[in-house]
Amino acid sequence: MDRYAIGDGGSWLWLALTAPAIVLFGVTLVTLLAVKERPGIGSHRLSFPPALYRSFKIDVRANRDFVWFLLSRLLIFMAFTTLQTFALYFLRDAVGVTSPATAMANFSVVAVAGMLIAVYPAGRLSDRVGRRPIAITSGFLGALGMAFIFLFQHNYILVMSFGGLVGVSFGAFMSTNWALATDLVVKGEEARYLGLANLATAGGGALARLIGPAIDFFNAYDSGLGYSVMLLACFIYFVAGSGLLMKVKSQA
Repeated sequence: MDRYAIGDGGSWLWLALTAPAIVLFGVTLVTLLAVKERPGIGSHRLSFPPALYRSFKIDVRANRDFVWFLLSRLLIFMAFTTLQTFALYFLRDAVGVTSPATAMANFSVVAVAGMLIAVYPAGRLSDRVGRRPIAITSGFLGALGMAFIFLFQHNYILVMSFGGLVGVSFGAFMSTNWALATDLVVKGEEARYLGLANLATAGGGALARLIGPAIDFFNAYDSGLGYSVMLLACFIYFVAGSGLLMKVKSQA
């Protein structure tokens, strides 16, 4: 994409779009051919309106832990997605890099490296000490990374380094949060409840973008202030999401 932005022609854009499409097609093909599952039990079918209602219906009183889990997941994904969505503009306007696309690519590489370092050890550790402590710690670790980026937002090297810390947080959160979700779901309705967990993921990604007008508003008031507000919001999302996880009483 960076080469395309320089003006080397549309072939680079098509390459950037085709590469992930090939990967997605490949893993989908493997899933279709190699993954086997038992047939579903029962043949009772509902019409669309009651089926839709039952899909989203949760007994809040009986499944309070899962509701806290959903709200926590929503907030923490808002934090991750906000940073991912506006990082390029933050690097360009606040950090002041000369090539924002290259800096964004480097930031992503550092964050993904941190994620890869953390994801497996965090999952193994959660089998020993429980899902919840690792998930909570990962949220607070993300808040710490955002605090450091806020304090050193004009230092490119430090922003990159703390981006790696956020990546570690993301890797640890993803591995343990999904494990916690499978522990909390109602037996016999695992697919429906994991679908609701994915809805919180998508909702967090959608709601994260609503901060865009606030960034513009505060940037118009004082150059760069909007990005400070953005980083502060991410910090609050992380802390609030981790705090809600503390309300989950499951022993997992």
